[in-house]
Amino acid sequence: MNFIELLKKIGFNENKAQVYLACLELGSATATEIAKKANVLRTTVYKILEELNNQGLVETDSKSYTKTFRAKNPKTLIESLEKQKNLAESYLPDFINIFSETKFKPKLKFYEGREGVKKVFEDILNYKNTTVMTFSPIKDILQVFGKTYTRHFADRRIERKILRKDLRQFTDKEFHSSEWEFYAADKGLMREVKFLPKNLIFNSLIQIYENKISIILSEKENFAFIVESKELSEFMKQIFKFFWQMSSK
Repeated sequence: MNFIELLKKIGFNENKAQVYLACLELGSATATEIAKKANVLRTTVYKILEELNNQGLVETDSKSYTKTFRAKNPKTLIESLEKQKNLAESYLPDFINIFSETKFKPKLKFYEGREGVKKVFEDILNYKNTTVMTFSPIKDILQVFGKTYTRHFADRRIERKILRKDLRQFTDKEFHSSEWEFYAADKGLMREVKFLPKNLIFNSLIQIYENKISIILSEKENFAFIVESKELSEFMKQIFKFFWQMSSK
């Protein structure tokens, strides 16, 4: 296995990869020994060792007359990458806002077939700590995806702390108690449910979240699409809130 190429794929440059690999192979060693093993200039090695030390990948031993360096357990490399990932994720909403304000253009994407429909349904899982507002024909959803998949999807949604506010058809009330797992409001499942007036019937799932509206038509038509538009999503959120206020629990 080419470890240098592997390290370069996760962000190391050539010299840094050579120095880190030399530290792993040598154990405790001086900068001169590491430079010789890595075939990198000693002045450059000192800078790289300082960087590796700041990342928690290498530690120093100054007890002896000559300062030595030693690589920590390689598990710290994974921990370092996870810290970088968590840091990037914590600022992701800010980056998205900057991107949205400067470069956002409305988009429309169509998807067909079972896998396409599933991709549209799961698009909300690309976000965290948000709310999705839905016009949700739950019987049709269970018919398309099945109960097992729907349970797993709910687990993934909860893991991402996505609150689901569902507007259901009035006829779904009869299942409200007998199949609460899918039909009822539940704080543990991060789901709020209200029922629309009797005369409102629909077969398409509409999900409103972030700057998007995703629509999945009935199994008979078997296609779906996502509209990405800040203005339209804000308008749809207003419509949802209007129906939410007039609907019953």
